[in-house]
Amino acid sequence: MFPSSGKETKIQHIAVILTWLLVLGIAGCAQPPKPGVEDGEVFSFKTTRTPYTAAICIARNAKSRPGNMTAEERLLGETSMEVIVRSRGETLAVAQVHRDGLFSTVSVRVMTSIGSDREGFARQLMADC
Repeated sequence: MFPSSGKETKIQHIAVILTWLLVLGIAGCAQPPKPGVEDGEVFSFKTTRTPYTAAICIARNAKSRPGNMTAEERLLGETSMEVIVRSRGETLAVAQVHRDGLFSTVSVRVMTSIGSDREGFARQLMADC
């Protein structure tokens, strides 16, 4: 091999630096992991309401609680609903409502960020639903 000139060495050095900056830049754009499904406790309920009306009821109960809670209802497939309950951007609970014959089954996952009475929180979300 021929000895490299100073200009080639500088170009190689800049290329290495740019490569590392690109790698670090891409790594910085990665999304943080979302809470896994195991990050909470699940409570099951049955209701005579349709998935839509049960989801509206759960959302209303969440919004009426103290603590500046929000609730987002969304359709799951053609016949199921999901309600995501948040406070200050943190997910507190996720309720899924599925049609089950004449009834609907409701699965409420209460995240670990809710203190010791997760079952009580789930029951409050389901009150009169």
